[in-house]
Amino acid sequence: MKSIILICFFTASALSAQLSTFSDRELYQIGKVWGLMKYYHPAVSQGKTDWDGVLLESFRSGSKEGVDSLVKNWLSKADQQKFDKIAGTNNECDSITLRNFDVSWIEKLKISPENKNRLLKLVNQPGNVGSFYSNTAKSGIYFSSANEKVYESFSKEVKMLDLFRIWNAIEYFYPYKYLLDHQWDDILKKYIPLFKKINNEKDYESVVMQLAAELQDTHTSIEKTYQYDVVGKLSSPFTFQMVDDAVLITGSKDEAKMKKANLKMGDLITKINGKSILKNIKEKSKYFAFSNRSVELREAYSYLFSGDEETFIVEGLHNNGEKFRTTVERTKRIFDQEWDKDGIPDLHLVYQGKTYNYLTYNEKESRLNPSFPIDDKVYFEFASLKGAEIPALMEQYKNTKGMVFDLRGYNDNASLLKVFDYLLAHPVVYGIKTQPNFSQPGRFCFVDNIVNKEYKFAGKDNPDPYKGQVVVLINEHTQSAEEMWAMVFKKIPNIVFVGSQTAGADGNKTSIRLTDGNKIIFSGLGIYYPDGGETQRIGIKPDFVVRPTVESIRNKEDLLLLKALELIDQKK
Repeated sequence: MKSIILICFFTASALSAQLSTFSDRELYQIGKVWGLMKYYHPAVSQGKTDWDGVLLESFRSGSKEGVDSLVKNWLSKADQQKFDKIAGTNNECDSITLRNFDVSWIEKLKISPENKNRLLKLVNQPGNVGSFYSNTAKSGIYFSSANEKVYESFSKEVKMLDLFRIWNAIEYFYPYKYLLDHQWDDILKKYIPLFKKINNEKDYESVVMQLAAELQDTHTSIEKTYQYDVVGKLSSPFTFQMVDDAVLITGSKDEAKMKKANLKMGDLITKINGKSILKNIKEKSKYFAFSNRSVELREAYSYLFSGDEETFIVEGLHNNGEKFRTTVERTKRIFDQEWDKDGIPDLHLVYQGKTYNYLTYNEKESRLNPSFPIDDKVYFEFASLKGAEIPALMEQYKNTKGMVFDLRGYNDNASLLKVFDYLLAHPVVYGIKTQPNFSQPGRFCFVDNIVNKEYKFAGKDNPDPYKGQVVVLINEHTQSAEEMWAMVFKKIPNIVFVGSQTAGADGNKTSIRLTDGNKIIFSGLGIYYPDGGETQRIGIKPDFVVRPTVESIRNKEDLLLLKALELIDQKK
């Protein structure tokens, strides 16, 4: 047994030594050529050759061949493989966008003109391009990496393969690559030395989380989270909300630890371990993807008090205004028992001297009631709304002075488009999308609908549309499908949006399969207004900015709904 262990150790060491003979510049070129051939060469893209194995074998051989010889060898191996003749796909595109597509780097490779021309021909004259690595389910529009290999063994070579796998999947199939604050090429250059330094699983998990965060996409996550290993398995004994760059305690997960630290609901925390809340966020947010600032603060819930140390120190103000500095014992993280950070907090409305519990729960149907009348107005909890009940609800409230639609929850049921039959006078196209062109990776196809042809239009010819004021509530939890709904609501004349910037993540969730079997999730389709304007990263911006305050959270008052009702009351 000892001899087997020693052999394995020396083999792994030898492999790592071979990988280290490649310069970062060489690995950069190798990673790009490997990805291009993976998605464009007929035999490779059809899965007729073990392309992972080709890369790993090149790592084992070291850099003595040089990049030019390596590329020549790869092309020769791939060309020897038989492949299927694939009929040209008839994509129903309105147009093709090349804004994510750039192969000018091929001209800069230090390789022979013959090899350079061959690579250029693969991408400029694509033919028989398969989708073994990109569209496994043959769904037509969704990226799928289900055929990627999983490796039980851990080695630096396999992890470098992971970098190339992740980077190239984004290079060719991420619709919003052009919106990044950085050049995606620079990310490959940045992470090659970081992946070289990986020595263990924790190193790997840390660098993969950082790499995923570079997508600046709120949809991005790692399916089986690494965050417990990277930022800590323990967290605070309380639930909280971010407000005014501070943390407000909103509930208890461990009353004994709360009592020991002399902390209560409503206490405001301004420092953690001597550092401001914003400084703590800056140190840890590099592990989490976010499209904009509003989500960076929202996602602080995932890590702000995380750690493996048993205690942390907080400073702040008690509810009565007294300052405090106290040591807090951490508790084990159990997501299912924590505050639902993607949901609507338990709020009430204080309006014209009355208190309304408008978020009423229907035990029989196991959902919040979708509507709540308030004087001559009505509130709709959009997340619980069902398409079948829309006609009756619209008839019931057609004579109200105003309707408020709350998009702070989540509902992706396309049948809800029916609500716009009552709010619009004519059918409208509310958005378009881009989807990957799998026969020409990196190019994206514009299509004149978001969901499908059946749901291309919102509304219908209606001579008597709703005449009251429509107000929509949004905030940082308004994400993905809810942002699509917001795009449709924008088609209503004189619509008013109240709240704060939305998450800026629109499009389906798709995934890249990693070498350990885990998955990185990212936005796989591009979603746009009819004129091509983005919601990605930008989100939906309100007409009236309203955010919760320390006092409103302490009192559980919904300032957004209050503002919406006040705006309706102002209408004559």
